[in-house]
Amino acid sequence: MFLKLFIILLLTITFVNTNKVTFNGHRVYKVIPNNDNEKEVVTNIQKQGIGEFWFDQFDVYDGVRITVAPEKIQQFQGTMRRHNIVYKEIIADLQQVIDDQLKPASRSERSTSFLSFNWDRYHTLDEIYNWLDQLQVNYPNIVTTVVMGRSVENREIKGIKINYNPNRNNTLIGMIEGTLHAREWIVPATATWIIKEFLTSTDPEMRALAQNIEWHIFPVVNPDGYVYTFTTHRMWRKNRSTRNFTSCASTGVHDDMSNGVDLNRNFDFAWMEIGASENPCTNTFAGPSPFSEPEARAVADYVLMLNNQGRLIYYFGLHSYTQLIVVPYSHITAEESSKLTNYADMYEIAARGAEKLKERFGTEYRVGVSADIMYPMSGTSFDWVKNVTDVPVSFLIELRDLGEYGFLLPASQIIPNNLEIMDALLEIDRTTRRLVNSYKSYENYKVYNIVPSNESHVQILSDLRKDGYEYWTDIIAIGSTVRIMVPPNKDDEFVGYCKTVGLDPVVSISNVQKLIDDQLKPHGQIDRSNSLGSLSWTRYHTLQEIHTWLDELAERYPNIVTPATIGFSTERLRIKGVIIDFKPGQRGDSPLIGMIEGGIHSREWISPATVTWIIKEFLTSTNSEVRNLAETFVWHIFPVVNPDGYVYTFSDDRMWRKNRNPANYVNCTNVANDLSNGIDLNRNFNFLWMTTGASSDPCMQTFAGASAGSESETQAISNYVLTLKQTGNFIYYFAFHSYSQMILVPYSHASGSQVLEAENYADMFEIAIRGADKLTERHGTRYTVGTSADILYEVSGSSFDWVKGVAKIPIVYLFELRDVGEYGFLLPAEQIIPNNEEIVDCLLEMDRTTRRIGYYSSAGSMTIPTSAEKTDQVLTTPPRWLAFQNDTIFEQIPASHNRGVQLSVVCGSQLI
Repeated sequence: MFLKLFIILLLTITFVNTNKVTFNGHRVYKVIPNNDNEKEVVTNIQKQGIGEFWFDQFDVYDGVRITVAPEKIQQFQGTMRRHNIVYKEIIADLQQVIDDQLKPASRSERSTSFLSFNWDRYHTLDEIYNWLDQLQVNYPNIVTTVVMGRSVENREIKGIKINYNPNRNNTLIGMIEGTLHAREWIVPATATWIIKEFLTSTDPEMRALAQNIEWHIFPVVNPDGYVYTFTTHRMWRKNRSTRNFTSCASTGVHDDMSNGVDLNRNFDFAWMEIGASENPCTNTFAGPSPFSEPEARAVADYVLMLNNQGRLIYYFGLHSYTQLIVVPYSHITAEESSKLTNYADMYEIAARGAEKLKERFGTEYRVGVSADIMYPMSGTSFDWVKNVTDVPVSFLIELRDLGEYGFLLPASQIIPNNLEIMDALLEIDRTTRRLVNSYKSYENYKVYNIVPSNESHVQILSDLRKDGYEYWTDIIAIGSTVRIMVPPNKDDEFVGYCKTVGLDPVVSISNVQKLIDDQLKPHGQIDRSNSLGSLSWTRYHTLQEIHTWLDELAERYPNIVTPATIGFSTERLRIKGVIIDFKPGQRGDSPLIGMIEGGIHSREWISPATVTWIIKEFLTSTNSEVRNLAETFVWHIFPVVNPDGYVYTFSDDRMWRKNRNPANYVNCTNVANDLSNGIDLNRNFNFLWMTTGASSDPCMQTFAGASAGSESETQAISNYVLTLKQTGNFIYYFAFHSYSQMILVPYSHASGSQVLEAENYADMFEIAIRGADKLTERHGTRYTVGTSADILYEVSGSSFDWVKGVAKIPIVYLFELRDVGEYGFLLPAEQIIPNNEEIVDCLLEMDRTTRRIGYYSSAGSMTIPTSAEKTDQVLTTPPRWLAFQNDTIFEQIPASHNRGVQLSVVCGSQLI
């Protein structure tokens, strides 16, 4: 009987306060205690029932916001005056501000709505959940609604998963948690805007951020509290757990305040150490035990599940207000936090995000640990996530404003708040990819140079590849330098074994990770000579930055530059470039055409840096020869034709080479299984596919794919080239790679007399030689010229060979850029501009020679000259030069009666 009476009494107490709490005539004051005595006076304001704090936790010099009922205003003011404490009224009628917040902002722009949702007003839980369900219906292949758990009152904790690439492996995951604190209405308004942008924005950086990461977004993880702010008490913060119900008479607040736990104090990390309360009548009540609340437990379980499924890279907890980006950990100072493994990176990432955010509206966010810029606290979600998963980036973001409206931010500020937050997120992602770029660390990995001197050595090195060592050299041949990267745990074993079999390994790179880190550092100051728009050549750029810049060029040069997308990658990223035409509509039916391809091997960062420089020169150079080359042709230029792989070199593995197609995934022996996720695009073209220098093993760097032309990237290039050929006189195709300092002439499988399979090989060789000579003049850099089989290794299925052999384009080259191995794929940023300068010199000389030989006239017409024409017009004195092929030196003299070449042995054993 007693138990029944107790339950009835409890229910009566619990539900008596179901009428909506109103704040008519309530004022909000701001008080700043200047010493401990004043702090004690202010603390007693709530204990005596005079006013109610917006935040329980404050210290000397903190701005304390206190809600005071009309009947208590005189008492409050008298207390402040009696103790000479300065106070300021910031809200004259709290209920009026609450009512105003529910009024929609007056907007008519279509951009403010999406399906049934808009950002002109704040929305109820049902409206948010209904919208999430609509998203799944409208984006069935991208959006999945997710229920991570249920609340105290058995409401769903609902969110969505956004995944543009459900079949990818080693998924990067981001999670956004909103509304742990119920009264912070701007939070779900921000989280839902992020969802909208991820699904609808056409901004290339936004598209990349949305598509490269699997996003899990939960706008309201405290659904009971959020509903309560609409139905009963607008200023409610906690969840609605009733099991800790007690009298709150001693604290000066209504007993209902004891119903609920501060979910952002309930996580099991440093729980109850600081900045949390054991008193149920406070807003920061941490619960009877860590993870006592189903909402906190649901978040934790979901995070652990995600961490097991992929690589959690981002965790953002959204809150309001105070305009902060808070870095872990919240219970200790910055000095103590600096000992965290990546605290400096997180701080820089946050600081750059805050700087970018300010650019739009001038809104200033502070950055730091909570103990330094807000107050110490413990048991928070984002701290727990960082501690348990070691996610690289975990932030608590306190949104607008600084207190003028506080939790009652007007609807008119929703969209401005959201726009600047998206700016911050994009900058956070840019910086993250630069600072936390290689989640596969190469710390203390070494690169050794080995030169095999006999067939036995070649076989030994070939066998070593099977033991999991990563070769920076595709082909192993007698007398050629083989570069092998060795992890620190295998270093002694590797060196010892090499010496026992007569090999002499020489260290060329002592710490690969240091070079990776150094490569990401900008070199020198940006000025007009080394930048154009948002891009500079003092550092390497992400795909997002490159694509954004290409769009900028179209806006800056609308009558010259046209953005072009030739297709999509495996992961549905755009293969994007530009068309540069200084004379649109004036070229007749057969314009001269040139095409430049970059970034087909993703780790070769100098390639896009070179291609973008060429674009810059074509658009801005005042050099007459550059102007002629730029304006005579219609140029089709694509800096990164392997976008998935390029992104992966920034996000996961700096040394990744292939695309990111998981269709051929297998378990690999002695190397990570991930290596089978991808095809070498420069072995996948349908020209002599798989005949030499390519592999059928998905775990090899030179895996040529399941069939010729199997890859979407390969198909996009091939189709585009064939289409271009039908639209004009297609003269040039240049493919940029690194490294080795070579200009390769088609065909890559051919050596010796086989080189004549390319009908104008002599012309191409002459053009390349003259270009290489000119290149040397500027910085002394020496390039070797020849077919790949003669000066590098045999290859089949390459893009430039296909362009020559199938599309029949006359002048085709593959450039292997700087250097010859000192840095290899990790060329420092300080070499970008010198490399680019000499390449432009080379291209100009190649064009002079091409024009002299007679492949086209300056007027823009094209001819394929006969040998007699060439001799009469150009070669009155036949040039002579030396070509080094397979250790035999040939003197090459243009023939006078045929399209081939005459090769006579200067030093060697045979006449060809």
